[in-house]
Amino acid sequence: MEGTGEIRDLLVCEHLRDLTFSWAEPDEVEQPYRDLLCHDHDMTSTLSRFHGGEVELQIFNEGRDAECYFREVLLKVGAKPVEYGMIRIFLENFPEELGAAITGGRKPLGTILNESGLKYFSRPAGFLKIPGKSFQPDFFPSSGGGFLFGRYNELLGAGEEVLARIIEILPQEKS
Repeated sequence: MEGTGEIRDLLVCEHLRDLTFSWAEPDEVEQPYRDLLCHDHDMTSTLSRFHGGEVELQIFNEGRDAECYFREVLLKVGAKPVEYGMIRIFLENFPEELGAAITGGRKPLGTILNESGLKYFSRPAGFLKIPGKSFQPDFFPSSGGGFLFGRYNELLGAGEEVLARIIEILPQEKS
């Protein structure tokens, strides 16, 4: 699977350290998760449209290493959690003013990118199928023993420079 080496860099936080998952092809991702994950644009606007509201950012942990700024986040629409993520952001590939907005932590990365007009695109490297019993954070509703779905994604700039690498996991949607 493309990006398998880089995904290890994102599995270091407490919630993901022991994550059990299998790689899934797009047609193996159940609906509505397939529509929410299997595309080449940002998750923030996709989640905003699906849930009918503005996506807000909650940061659990953040830091820096020699290569990037990283953070563990929960995205919400109102009080509803709509995505858990771990993201590595390569600030040297952004204009300085966007770097300050990103590390300011007030808005999701997708919102900042879309508001700035910076040209970028998503390149999902793989889709995750996660047994609900193996990922049960207190900020997600119970999966009822079913599966959760996610993706390992890269955001690339117009020159294909890596802007960010992200693991994005969606909570169970109740029918």
